[in-house]
Amino acid sequence: MPKLNKELKKSSQKPVIFGITASLILFLAYFLILGFANSFEHALQQFTIMWHWILLLVAGFGIQIGLFAYIKNYSTANMATKSAIAASGTVSTGSMIACCMHHLTDVLPFAGISAAALFLNKYQILFFVIGILSGLIGMNLMLGIIQKGHLYSKNNKILSKLLQLDMKKSLYFTGILSITVFFGTLFYLM
Repeated sequence: MPKLNKELKKSSQKPVIFGITASLILFLAYFLILGFANSFEHALQQFTIMWHWILLLVAGFGIQIGLFAYIKNYSTANMATKSAIAASGTVSTGSMIACCMHHLTDVLPFAGISAAALFLNKYQILFFVIGILSGLIGMNLMLGIIQKGHLYSKNNKILSKLLQLDMKKSLYFTGILSITVFFGTLFYLM
């Protein structure tokens, strides 16, 4: 019996480790992209200006990867779960693209595409907002998968408390909130 408890503890830590590792990799990628495009000093300067946006994206991405690892560990891979994971993975990918898209503004002028650089620079905050909102939707989708598939135990206090919410209603709320925030940000930037 002690061996089983040790294995359960180890398997429950795996999603946390994956999430933290993914966050660190994304954080490192941010500095590598900016450092390569400009300099390390520029990367630090940009981080000090936009740290709140960057940390929200990094944390959201890590949580999504952790939830994905959790689902993969504990689910019986039926077709509905696979398609929901694929949909959530697509949202996560969109979040990453939005996260990194604004860094193209550092390179595009050198490629002779100044108009695109100006456009991306003007809407840089919008790309951050899209990344964060798509991350929230991705987390909601994965929590819905966990709830629908009963992929948690009452011993997992965080998930059992969180999953007392109706994830389907939460997804609708997050979708409406995302649309509202997106258009609000777009209107603000115009």
